Amino acid sequence: ADSLRVTSPSSPLASPPVSLLAPPPAMVTRGDLANLSIGIVLAALAYRADASVRREVQATGWQQSGALSTLADVGNGWGQPGVVGLGIVMWGGGLYTRNATVATVGLRALEAITVGSTVTKILKGTIGRARPRVSPGDPWDVEFGRGFGSSTGDYEAMPSGLSTAAFAFAAAVTSEVARRAPRRARLVGVTTFGLATATAYARMHRDAHWLSDVTMGAAIGMVSGWAVTRGHATRPGNRLDEILLGPVLRPARSGRTQIGVVLQWP
Repeated sequence: ADSLRVTSPSSPLASPPVSLLAPPPAMVTRGDLANLSIGIVLAALAYRADASVRREVQATGWQQSGALSTLADVGNGWGQPGVVGLGIVMWGGGLYTRNATVATVGLRALEAITVGSTVTKILKGTIGRARPRVSPGDPWDVEFGRGFGSSTGDYEAMPSGLSTAAFAFAAAVTSEVARRAPRRARLVGVTTFGLATATAYARMHRDAHWLSDVTMGAAIGMVSGWAVTRGHATRPGNRLDEILLGPVLRPARSGRTQIGVVLQWP
């Protein structure tokens, strides 16, 4: 049977193997589906306020506010290319410095963004909703499948892709940090979710999305982040990590403490 052992330089391979007898839980659980359902309900409720929220955000006072314009610039930059760039830097930097925590957190962020963005892209094309700048007077300008033929992206409003990426990053990073360095989880959570919220506002400030678009994007992103981190936590030593985190998952040859994973087969 497969077995897994975690090693440290002080006692290499000293502890007995732990047999992986019980199969890990499904990658997508009932809890994930429940959270996604809540997101759908919130997006449906937000739809009722789409027109009024757009009028307020697009009002002269909001648009000419230096503080809100700066917030929108920060949010847009964070949503793209911020979260992807930071994820790559963390993953690559962690591998280079042999820091397992940093490399793993960065990789989880990239995985969550990939999963969430894939789901979002399919929904964008399928729903075919017009962006508010295209159809400002009709929040329900929807045509099934229209988004797939939109070369300009004008009919890919629902859900918000940048909101998905920003909230996927926040959920994945916060969950992984909570598991590995719980004392830092609160600060990381407040920072990353705060920046994700700024991204959601920025998309409305730029008249690229309705309130319900960013609400749905946030739900997809968070569920993706939680599912990815939980899935890996219940599948230690999986093949993907062996390939992408190999340099920091092997026992250290120096005296430094690192994570060592050994897979054994009969």
